[in-house]
Amino acid sequence: MDMKLKGRLLYMGWQNLPWKLMTKEGEVNLWPFVDDFFKSIDGKRVKHDQTHDFYMLSSDESSDFSMKYVPGTYIFTEKINGFGFSNIHAYSDHILTYLSGRMIEIDIENGKQIKFSADASEDVFGVYFTSGNSCKVSEGAENTICKIGQNDCCVFLSVGRGGFHCEKFNSHFARMLLDRLAKGNILASRIGNCTVLGRKEECEIITCDSE
Repeated sequence: MDMKLKGRLLYMGWQNLPWKLMTKEGEVNLWPFVDDFFKSIDGKRVKHDQTHDFYMLSSDESSDFSMKYVPGTYIFTEKINGFGFSNIHAYSDHILTYLSGRMIEIDIENGKQIKFSADASEDVFGVYFTSGNSCKVSEGAENTICKIGQNDCCVFLSVGRGGFHCEKFNSHFARMLLDRLAKGNILASRIGNCTVLGRKEECEIITCDSE
């Protein structure tokens, strides 16, 4: 079924169903629509594109890669002639984690394309990679943005010797935190809607930009 939706994505991991989208009309489980789309392009030539706030998988007759989807087992693209593949699960899970908590737009055309993109009109707080894949939280933002110690504290907030950090874009750590949230094993309750703006050295971080 073709569809276009807009709402806040509350993605908590590939296996943690439902894939929640909070729309004006109520909660929508995205997974059945996504699963149907994957089935609709199984065996077709495809391509995929991504940025930190966008992911698209689409059929493309000029592509050298074909879709391979076995529900519950694997999803990847395989080079038609020669060796090569791309793990669709890994790429899409990565970007959906980035987009979780944000207002997004979803466009699905079965047999053609699926596209997840951040709503550019949403005002979100921006952070920078500063220590590996962790992002330094500017002084004071742990209270006003991350809301440490409050009922709606963000699940991605961490604290260590270097102060407060956002782990939303630290893929392995972020997936672990979202999985704990899905299973009710973490006190924090909110998936923050922050975005990543690039990389800076920690000494450069005085305040974090918003956009």
